[in-house]
Amino acid sequence: MQPTLEEIDSLLLPLAPVLAKEADAILDLRELLMSKGHPGKCVRCFFQLFTAAGKDVLPRLAPLKAWMEANLEISVNADGRPLETLPVKLRQGEDLESFCLRSIKQVRFDRGYVAKRVNMAFRYKVAA
Repeated sequence: MQPTLEEIDSLLLPLAPVLAKEADAILDLRELLMSKGHPGKCVRCFFQLFTAAGKDVLPRLAPLKAWMEANLEISVNADGRPLETLPVKLRQGEDLESFCLRSIKQVRFDRGYVAKRVNMAFRYKVAA
Protein backbone atom coordinates (compact mmCIF):
# COMPACT_ATOMS: atom_id res chain seq x y z
CA MET A 1 0.00 0.00 0.00
CA GLN A 2 1.36 3.39 -0.99
CA PRO A 3 1.70 5.79 1.92
CA THR A 4 -0.11 9.11 1.73
CA LEU A 5 1.74 12.39 1.61
CA GLU A 6 0.59 13.06 5.18
CA GLU A 7 2.01 9.71 6.37
CA ILE A 8 5.32 10.34 4.61
CA ASP A 9 5.62 13.81 6.09
CA SER A 10 4.72 12.56 9.58
CA LEU A 11 7.63 10.10 9.30
CA LEU A 12 10.19 12.51 7.89
CA LEU A 13 9.41 16.04 9.12
CA PRO A 14 10.50 15.33 12.73
CA LEU A 15 13.90 14.30 11.38
CA ALA A 16 14.63 17.48 9.43
CA PRO A 17 15.65 19.73 12.33
CA VAL A 18 17.87 17.15 14.04
CA LEU A 19 19.40 15.65 10.89
CA ALA A 20 19.77 18.83 8.84
CA LYS A 21 23.11 17.64 7.44
CA GLU A 22 21.27 14.66 5.97
CA ALA A 23 18.68 16.80 4.15
CA ASP A 24 19.53 15.14 0.82
CA ALA A 25 18.84 11.67 2.23
CA ILE A 26 15.57 12.86 3.79
CA LEU A 27 14.44 14.43 0.51
CA ASP A 28 15.53 11.35 -1.48
CA LEU A 29 13.61 9.08 0.87
CA ARG A 30 10.55 11.33 0.65
CA GLU A 31 10.62 11.15 -3.15
CA LEU A 32 11.12 7.37 -3.09
CA LEU A 33 8.20 6.86 -0.72
CA MET A 34 5.93 9.21 -2.69
CA SER A 35 6.64 7.38 -5.95
CA LYS A 36 6.95 3.90 -4.41
CA GLY A 37 10.50 3.98 -5.69
CA HIS A 38 13.08 1.22 -5.42
CA PRO A 39 12.79 -0.31 -1.93
CA GLY A 40 16.53 -0.98 -1.75
CA LYS A 41 17.18 2.73 -2.16
CA CYS A 42 14.69 3.39 0.66
CA VAL A 43 16.67 1.05 2.91
CA ARG A 44 19.93 2.75 1.90
CA CYS A 45 18.49 6.19 2.76
CA PHE A 46 17.19 4.88 6.07
CA PHE A 47 20.62 3.56 7.03
CA GLN A 48 22.22 6.85 6.00
CA LEU A 49 19.91 8.61 8.47
CA PHE A 50 20.28 5.89 11.09
CA THR A 51 24.07 6.04 10.93
CA ALA A 52 24.09 9.85 11.20
CA ALA A 53 21.67 9.94 14.13
CA GLY A 54 22.95 10.23 17.66
CA LYS A 55 21.35 8.34 20.53
CA ASP A 56 19.14 11.33 21.31
CA VAL A 57 17.74 11.27 17.73
CA LEU A 58 17.00 7.54 17.57
CA PRO A 59 13.53 7.89 19.15
CA ARG A 60 12.58 10.22 16.29
CA LEU A 61 13.59 7.51 13.82
CA ALA A 62 11.38 4.90 15.51
CA PRO A 63 8.22 5.63 13.44
CA LEU A 64 10.21 5.44 10.19
CA LYS A 65 11.88 2.21 11.34
CA ALA A 66 8.49 0.73 12.21
CA TRP A 67 7.09 1.75 8.82
CA MET A 68 10.04 0.18 6.98
CA GLU A 69 9.70 -3.08 8.92
CA ALA A 70 5.94 -3.17 8.33
CA ASN A 71 6.08 -2.41 4.60
CA LEU A 72 9.30 -3.94 3.25
CA GLU A 73 10.58 -7.49 3.01
CA ILE A 74 13.41 -9.42 1.41
CA SER A 75 12.44 -11.68 -1.45
CA VAL A 76 14.56 -14.83 -1.89
CA ASN A 77 14.49 -16.43 -5.36
CA ALA A 78 16.38 -19.10 -7.28
CA ASP A 79 16.07 -20.43 -10.80
CA GLY A 80 13.28 -17.97 -11.56
CA ARG A 81 11.04 -19.11 -8.72
CA PRO A 82 10.35 -17.58 -5.32
CA LEU A 83 11.67 -19.51 -2.34
CA GLU A 84 10.66 -17.37 0.63
CA THR A 85 10.45 -13.88 2.02
CA LEU A 86 12.31 -12.58 5.04
CA PRO A 87 11.13 -9.77 7.26
CA VAL A 88 13.13 -6.56 7.33
CA LYS A 89 14.31 -6.30 10.95
CA LEU A 90 16.46 -3.24 11.53
CA ARG A 91 18.74 -3.47 14.55
CA GLN A 92 20.20 -0.62 16.54
CA GLY A 93 23.93 -0.22 16.00
CA GLU A 94 23.83 -1.97 12.62
CA ASP A 95 24.83 -0.33 9.36
CA LEU A 96 23.62 -1.28 5.88
CA GLU A 97 26.53 -3.63 5.23
CA SER A 98 26.03 -5.47 8.53
CA PHE A 99 22.29 -5.76 7.89
CA CYS A 100 22.86 -7.21 4.41
CA LEU A 101 25.55 -9.63 5.60
CA ARG A 102 23.29 -10.84 8.42
CA SER A 103 20.46 -11.43 5.94
CA ILE A 104 22.74 -13.24 3.47
CA LYS A 105 24.17 -15.45 6.22
CA GLN A 106 20.66 -16.30 7.37
CA VAL A 107 19.77 -17.61 3.92
CA ARG A 108 23.15 -19.17 3.21
CA PHE A 109 23.70 -20.99 6.50
CA ASP A 110 20.20 -21.53 7.88
CA ARG A 111 18.69 -22.96 4.71
CA GLY A 112 19.45 -25.96 2.54
CA TYR A 113 18.77 -24.56 -0.90
CA VAL A 114 20.43 -26.57 -3.65
CA ALA A 115 20.34 -23.85 -6.30
CA LYS A 116 23.73 -22.61 -7.45
CA ARG A 117 22.58 -19.01 -7.33
CA VAL A 118 20.12 -17.61 -4.82
CA ASN A 119 19.00 -14.01 -5.36
CA MET A 120 17.81 -11.68 -2.64
CA ALA A 121 16.12 -8.32 -3.16
CA PHE A 122 14.20 -5.79 -1.14
CA ARG A 123 10.59 -5.35 -2.14
CA TYR A 124 7.40 -3.82 -0.86
CA LYS A 125 5.20 -6.34 0.88
CA VAL A 126 2.52 -7.79 -1.33
CA ALA A 127 -1.00 -7.07 -0.14
CA ALA A 128 -2.77 -10.23 1.01
